[in-house]
Amino acid sequence: LERQVPGAGNEVQLTDAIDTLNKTQRVFAREFKGNRYDVGDKFGFMKTSIDYALEHPQVKEDLKNYIIKLGKALEKSETK
Repeated sequence: LERQVPGAGNEVQLTDAIDTLNKTQRVFAREFKGNRYDVGDKFGFMKTSIDYALEHPQVKEDLKNYIIKLGKALEKSETK
């Protein structure tokens, strides 16, 4: 990855790095079933953090309650 030239968005793209590697050696892949998270931008990172926190046994209830409270406050502010 450190030798990979930045691609789209001036970021090092993992798919480009895999393609480069595949030109000199065998590359193995595995189909992934699940959620895909893009933490390459701020909003994607925030959504990922929230999703993971909502699965964490120590914080999920507090976060869920906070999000519900925040949602209600946002709804009130939009109706004014």
